[in-house]
Amino acid sequence: MRRLMMGSAAWRMAAPVAVAAAQAGSTLVGAALLHRTGQSPAGLVPIGLAVAALGSTFALEVLRRRLCEAIGWREVAQVRARLLRRVLRADRAKVARRRHGAMLQVFVGDLSARRQWWSDGLPRAATAPVLLFALLAWAAWQSPVMAGWIGAMLALGIAGGAALLRPMARAVREVRRRRGQLSAFASDRIARAATYGPVINERAEMRRLKRRTDALNRAALHRAWFTGSLRGLPHLVTSLILLVVLLGGGQFAGTIVVIGTAGLALSDLARAAELWLPARISARRIARLMQIPRARNGAVLVDFPQALRSVESDRP
Repeated sequence: MRRLMMGSAAWRMAAPVAVAAAQAGSTLVGAALLHRTGQSPAGLVPIGLAVAALGSTFALEVLRRRLCEAIGWREVAQVRARLLRRVLRADRAKVARRRHGAMLQVFVGDLSARRQWWSDGLPRAATAPVLLFALLAWAAWQSPVMAGWIGAMLALGIAGGAALLRPMARAVREVRRRRGQLSAFASDRIARAATYGPVINERAEMRRLKRRTDALNRAALHRAWFTGSLRGLPHLVTSLILLVVLLGGGQFAGTIVVIGTAGLALSDLARAAELWLPARISARRIARLMQIPRARNGAVLVDFPQALRSVESDRP
């Protein structure tokens, strides 16, 4: 199942990581040039090189995002095809006994959660340490003591984020459970309306809908406390790092660029953790659907080779 979920995404991450390393290098070059112009009268050449180095970080960020999106969409397309093939070749009695709304949710919601993790969360988690290493390298070049303080601030921020993951995971599961209940309720009522006509007691049905909606809203607002704390940690840590640098007498011109990049890296780690929790739950749901028994007689709902030949023959 691990191979199913990750596929070839592991080696594809090499390209985004390489781009992140180039970003870190461009950031350090730009910071060094700004540091030099801050110590002596600024010339046109150093300023131009600094602008070019910092501008290249923008272009590299666009390239990194493009590479990461390609990873996510390609991987989710492979898993979607395997899921559909598994369902179409499953035992029809087993498929009939399953809730079709829940099965559809796997193809829609769970695959979307996995795609967001592959295209956004995993690349952020893989490339953020490279940018943080650039910050520590810059700090160590200016002052080993300051680098130690910055490292301590980063460690505290990461530890605080890790402490939020367990209660946040429970909140995410509760939101998904409430959302599933609401979707099942709506799907059941739509099916009844199509079969039996108008609802007899509309007021009672609206009360049931309100109870489920209120439960979902409470769960989502409870999760928002943890999400907000996780997203606020990078801002707090970045402010503390800036304070440490200023109190330590660091050069402001170049350091502010590196600290800003480190703040983005910390935000990437927080966002990666936020995406990882629902993606992990979705992976389990996808794995359960992949375990649906096959048809014993070998019959399939769709004969893929024959269907492919029919499509080819229908083409003009």
